Amino acid sequence: MSLKDLRILFLYEFKLGHSAATASRNLVSVFGEGSVSERTVRWWFEKFRSGDLSLKNEPRGRPRSVLNEDELRAMVEANPKSAIRGLAADLGVSATTISRHLAAMGKVKKLDKWVTAADG
Repeated sequence: MSLKDLRILFLYEFKLGHSAATASRNLVSVFGEGSVSERTVRWWFEKFRSGDLSLKNEPRGRPRSVLNEDELRAMVEANPKSAIRGLAADLGVSATTISRHLAAMGKVKKLDKWVTAADG
């Protein structure tokens, strides 16, 4: 059963006036344990109650950050002793984003300096 099929069933249960808990129990009794969680059904019911009957799953959570790698590279080359947290604060992104991009650029920290892995 596809996710779209499940969403149609969520809407069906919602239109019947069932609670999310009842809908979840109904679906699990038909499709088996682990087929759907009550939390998921509850999320969709909240969406339907707000007036949005669309079955599309809009992206949730934090948007992907946009980082200019050229700017990051220039900052690291200007100050090879830069700390990840300082770079993150200056560029307005998370430290994880900085770490991921530095690794993708082949940069590693050697003796408290950022160098290209081949140089180290």
